[in-house]
Amino acid sequence: MLDTQRTYLTCGGTETYLHFIQGFPLPDMCGFRVLDDDEHYARLDRTYLRPIADAAARSGHGLILDALVWRASSDHMLAAGYREADVQRLNALGVARARQSLSDWRAQAGIHADDCPALVAGDVGPRGDAYARGAVLTPETARAYHRPQLEALCTAGVDLLTALTLPSLAEALGVAKAAREIGMPIVVSPTVETHGHLPDGTPLGELVQRIDDATGGYPSFYMVNCAHPSHVLPVLDAAAHRHEPWLQRFRGFRANASAKSHAELDESPTLDRGNPRQLGQQMAALARRFDLKVVGGCCGTDTEHIVAIAEHCA
Repeated sequence: MLDTQRTYLTCGGTETYLHFIQGFPLPDMCGFRVLDDDEHYARLDRTYLRPIADAAARSGHGLILDALVWRASSDHMLAAGYREADVQRLNALGVARARQSLSDWRAQAGIHADDCPALVAGDVGPRGDAYARGAVLTPETARAYHRPQLEALCTAGVDLLTALTLPSLAEALGVAKAAREIGMPIVVSPTVETHGHLPDGTPLGELVQRIDDATGGYPSFYMVNCAHPSHVLPVLDAAAHRHEPWLQRFRGFRANASAKSHAELDESPTLDRGNPRQLGQQMAALARRFDLKVVGGCCGTDTEHIVAIAEHCA
């Protein structure tokens, strides 16, 4: 697991990078599509993954590399024209691609594992739309739906699971329960709206407390992703002011480049990159104030944003 003496750097918004910057057709934001494309994956590795790894090593961070399987569960695969059997195949391929990228980078850059420890994460996403309430899942239906993907990642030898952009307490609880059943470490990372609550209306602190109560504190820790620092800071500040115990379980943040709401981003035909240097400064302030161990990017962030985050959080 994580070396708690370090801060770990993550990737940025890989799906938005592929679609808007690399020009890889990704109409449904199913980033796993690139795993079957040798040419485009090699380009992603060269222009995106390696600069992020270099920034982590240069700034003294560890590295968490996504397996690019955020949408690699059955509903999204079937909707994208894949088969049910591709859940196992593509999750395994994602882990293998990430491991090979790390191995090649270490060999070519001369970076020893002790100097920059790295983990491959199974970046599991929600069953439905991350930004909308949609059809409400129960914890049991969420557990049953996500377990096949989690088992595939476990079989592939992933280091940890990161449940990203979860829109509801019920789905987050179901994923946590599935991870506990198969014995895999998991980080639970919902998304929040501009007011700091999940799309289903659950306050962030309530989500942490209720999942910990229901699972015996099974998740390794909690994060937020796919939100801007300005959406999260008021919630964390209020919790710190009131000395709320759940804040001790909050240890990471992967930020959007833009301060726009999810609805505004969904309706935008262009990519809002925000201000990379300013984002790096905001992330560093959060990391120091709240002792964050994982920092990185989400929608709209690319290598420039992640390098800025790495340097400011060094």
